[in-house]
Amino acid sequence: MSTALALPTNGDQNSWSPQESALVEAAGLVAGHGNNRHLAPRPVVEAFLAHCRRTGLDPIARQIYAIERGGKWGIQMSIDGARLVAERSGEYEGQTAAQWTADGITWVDVWLDDTQPPAAARVGVYRRSFREPLFAVATFKAYSAGGPMWSKMPALMLAKCAEALALRKAFPQDLSGLYTSEEMDQAAPTGSRPAADAPVSSDARRAGTQPDNPPTAAEVRAPSKDWLTPANAARSRAELRPVFNDAAAAGDLDIAIADGRTLKEYLWALREQLPEETPTAEDIVEGEIVEDGEPVNEWPTATIPNGDAA
Repeated sequence: MSTALALPTNGDQNSWSPQESALVEAAGLVAGHGNNRHLAPRPVVEAFLAHCRRTGLDPIARQIYAIERGGKWGIQMSIDGARLVAERSGEYEGQTAAQWTADGITWVDVWLDDTQPPAAARVGVYRRSFREPLFAVATFKAYSAGGPMWSKMPALMLAKCAEALALRKAFPQDLSGLYTSEEMDQAAPTGSRPAADAPVSSDARRAGTQPDNPPTAAEVRAPSKDWLTPANAARSRAELRPVFNDAAAAGDLDIAIADGRTLKEYLWALREQLPEETPTAEDIVEGEIVEDGEPVNEWPTATIPNGDAA
């Protein structure tokens, strides 16, 4: 049974089975912690279910998911989800290699300057019956949110934004209204982001903004150790996974951190920004990280009674 068929057919939570409720939670439509846990508004749930049916993307594989940023809900897809939608259309015929520039005049196939990020990236997508590739350009100034991944891999992050733009340009009927996490990093107004030296700066920049209702002192307890330092130092999902597992074993995943989210929600948001394996020089091919095998989704997000393993 596919996940799309297992999801609810409507946004009325009173009609959901336990399995459907668990899948809705796993898809990111339940936010908050403790007494503040809450389901997304029904219009958001209905829109999310409609997007899943329309695109055929799997929320359990994190191809599409809901996320609450600063009290506002949004529906996002991964870059792999966008590629899958394009491929399933039957009209997709590949794309050009990503290119980067510092001045808008000279474009290079590999960005090797470690002293500064590229000013822009461009990608072209080929669609059947179109005479030329549809190019899209993403600028660093417009999309960089200043988070850890934008500092570690600015060229890769910018190339993903350009690719998502190009795919949406080539397949507007299929991808209209869906944006990737890389594109949405900068969604919050600059003024709403905390100062760079604030304790939650990297997470707040990555998630968009601080929450409108931070947890009270009674809702926050100290974790058994500092999990954020090793988590932020992780360069891949493979390096981040042991931090998640150790935090789970210590019972710290549901502890609220300084920005109002739980440690589990923080780690999941961080995971979305990371490649599966730690990149090496051999892994970088034309600006894209090569990820062998199927996507790994072994972290528990919800208990699914009598359901297929996520």
